[in-house]
Amino acid sequence: MTARLEALGDDGEWHEIPGVTSVELRADIPEPPPAPERTPLLQLHHTEQGRAARDAAIAFVWAYAEAVRPVVEALARGIETYGQALRQAGLIDQEGRPVARRDRPAWQSPYGPPTRRR
Repeated sequence: MTARLEALGDDGEWHEIPGVTSVELRADIPEPPPAPERTPLLQLHHTEQGRAARDAAIAFVWAYAEAVRPVVEALARGIETYGQALRQAGLIDQEGRPVARRDRPAWQSPYGPPTRRR
């Protein structure tokens, strides 16, 4: 199976970003200076008192991400294994879409004949 990266555009629609092979999230992006239009809570976030809480929250998120990584990787391997089995059985195509059943003609309903009205 293939993965896609999509971004929400200014028009409110999701747009695929072609050619992206990996994504890296970084925490070392410089912080903007406090702006007067920010709420007091957001201004506290950018002060020295708020920095300790911010750093603790960031450390927690990184620790959680590292703790969950093996579980998510195992889940992804399991999903890929199931996908391969479904492809080998001929139930889905390479894109993961179901294929047409071969045991019925195209005109016949998979739910049986229509019920008769009395």
